[in-house]
Amino acid sequence: MNRAQVKNRVQNVVLAVCAALLYLGAGSAETVRAQDGKDQQSVTADPQQRYVLAISELKELVRSASVAEVKDALAHLKDDFPQHVGPDLELFAMGELEYWKDRYARAMVKYEKLLKDYPGSEFAGATMDRQFEIATAYLGGRKKTVLGLFRIRGYAEGVEIMERLSDRAGLDEPNGVGLKAAIAVAEHYEGRERYIDAYLKWSEIASYWEMGPIGKRAILRMAENNFAAYNKPREKRQPLLDASKLATAKTYYERFAMRYPEDAAKHDIPAKLKRIDEQMAYKQYTIGRYYHRVKRTEAANLYYDMVIENWPNTEAAEMARQARQEIADRTKDRAE
Repeated sequence: MNRAQVKNRVQNVVLAVCAALLYLGAGSAETVRAQDGKDQQSVTADPQQRYVLAISELKELVRSASVAEVKDALAHLKDDFPQHVGPDLELFAMGELEYWKDRYARAMVKYEKLLKDYPGSEFAGATMDRQFEIATAYLGGRKKTVLGLFRIRGYAEGVEIMERLSDRAGLDEPNGVGLKAAIAVAEHYEGRERYIDAYLKWSEIASYWEMGPIGKRAILRMAENNFAAYNKPREKRQPLLDASKLATAKTYYERFAMRYPEDAAKHDIPAKLKRIDEQMAYKQYTIGRYYHRVKRTEAANLYYDMVIENWPNTEAAEMARQARQEIADRTKDRAE
């Protein structure tokens, strides 16, 4: 493209941004000829309306314009609206320019500077919405370049952006980007089987939303994630299973069932509570069996009694009764 063509393109971009201004003019009204031949009065938009229209045009132009074109358009906007146009608009426009060119890292630099330097900007909301879109792409598997050489999944980058959004926007707005970001992180951890991280994130959300649809969902997810953390496939389990996850899951399942009894069966909560009791009982029973094998009968009986007392209707309790009777029979035989 030669210099004349570049100049014409820049002029076309500027004209497109300012078309509304040139059409609306500075007067209060103008006469237009309708298709039926009658004259009609078209009332000119006020300055605020003209400004909003010009910004809308700018947002469309950054999808395909060059840096020079956007800067030239911004200069014309500043001339027409000196009281509105400032460095925050330039940062937003340049961030959008990088975003539409698929250069997310560069876009984030502009967006972050806008939010840090101009937190009260009228473009802060749109900027955070755009950051949410970028973070969602990273959590969805978009790759990023590291050290200028390696391409890796941007999961960590996505989580970091979402966490900043939650910190900035807060979690107390039901439709706000902060809450959406927190939920996105929790769901991302669930998808990657990082259940305890997911539980902690839902716990943070629940601290803001104890009741209502969000609180209801948070309680259920907190229970489900602890339950899933204990019941990972054998190859992914920790060497020692932590029964505290089962106790935590039971607490939240019971809370959910108490608050929302009509939904308990739908989520199979009664069956899950029964399974948790069986698992907790069996874990204590296996400890008793260990002491039984090494002939520490007093400690074995202590665990067997715990199982029988705390989970009397479980299979483990029945096995504990049998083991208890076995110890008693052996003790009697020795006495005789």
